[in-house]
Amino acid sequence: MPTQALTGVTQSASAVETAADSRPDRRPLVLHWVFGHLRKRGSYEDYLVAASEACAKTGLRFQVVARLLIDPEVRAALEARGAGVDCVPDEKLNSAGFFAQTVRRMRPALVHCHFGSPSTPLALIAKSLGVRRFVFTDHGSRTVLDAGATALSLRGLRRMLLSKFVDLYLPVSDFVGAQVRREVGASSGKVTRLFNGVDLERFKPLADPAERARLKVERLGVAPDQRCVFYVGQFTEAKGVDDLLAVQDEILRRNDNAALIWIGDGPLAPEVERRASARVRYLGLRNDVDALLPAADMIIAPSRWHEAFCLTVAEAAAAGVPAIATRVGGVPEVVVDGETGVLIEPGDRAALAESCLALLADEPWRAGMGKAARRRAEASFSLAAMVEDTLRHYRALGLPVLPAKTPASH
Repeated sequence: MPTQALTGVTQSASAVETAADSRPDRRPLVLHWVFGHLRKRGSYEDYLVAASEACAKTGLRFQVVARLLIDPEVRAALEARGAGVDCVPDEKLNSAGFFAQTVRRMRPALVHCHFGSPSTPLALIAKSLGVRRFVFTDHGSRTVLDAGATALSLRGLRRMLLSKFVDLYLPVSDFVGAQVRREVGASSGKVTRLFNGVDLERFKPLADPAERARLKVERLGVAPDQRCVFYVGQFTEAKGVDDLLAVQDEILRRNDNAALIWIGDGPLAPEVERRASARVRYLGLRNDVDALLPAADMIIAPSRWHEAFCLTVAEAAAAGVPAIATRVGGVPEVVVDGETGVLIEPGDRAALAESCLALLADEPWRAGMGKAARRRAEASFSLAAMVEDTLRHYRALGLPVLPAKTPASH
């Protein structure tokens, strides 16, 4: 066929594709409004990516609006699954006017809000603009426990009224669920626990001792036979980082085969980095925690505030790593004391040091806890189950699910 004819055919096909692409996409839209940065590829980001893929397969569109900082890998993964991603300054994300503009423009069938307040005014705004379904996932830890909503105060009355416009609360633990009911007076029927999920294929144990030894040398910079104690998270006093720093030297002195591995960032990062040594490794904020955790012999989560769930401990459990954690908030729902880890009281530095040293000294105990932790993760903290339950809740709210192969049809 002449070149000119080939060009003509190509242009004609392109014109058809352009015409098809210009048709409005009538699939129902799920808008995820995230009061947080997506600055690393962690389990929460995994959840958004997996949920976007599941929505696409069931004929739903998926849109994320979040804070400015986003990891390029997270953005690419979301966009590869057809999700829209808007990262905006805090003044916009927190603006009722910007939220209203976004809802008017996108016309979502369901708004799913993450973090923020369980008495968020966004639910009222969404409903006033015709959004029929509003879901709130409460991932929030608490610095103090709320005394409870009461209509006798203006604040309590406002909370209770705004909560009426939320169709479903999905707290990440029973602890948070109880707080939601107390804080906004929501009925039990509107509050359903949805444990955080972990990708059990990404976070998994490493059984080969030689491979674990290589990982310690090449990725952590410690000796192949050293016992590695991990801390993963924010470097703040609320997370108990000062407590761990206070007993770090004692742990190293009393067990000359131990090493402390610090992963994360925050206000106390300069102090953690200052005290780094051959047996204290400061790795900063990392995107490859899943690849590093199998080298851990235990993880420590010494938080002093009321944790919603403690996702890093669930990730460690999936990797077969036992935990020493504090008995706060939803942590006892993640760590089974004496079975998958050890629970201590917050701020008890002596118990923190002694528990760590005891676990380091008893390899069979440590290994048994690690295996039990993995079983617990498989049974309760599966990312696939979390996503499946999310879609089930959407359907229960009457969200229309269209065939994925005909996205432009009604």
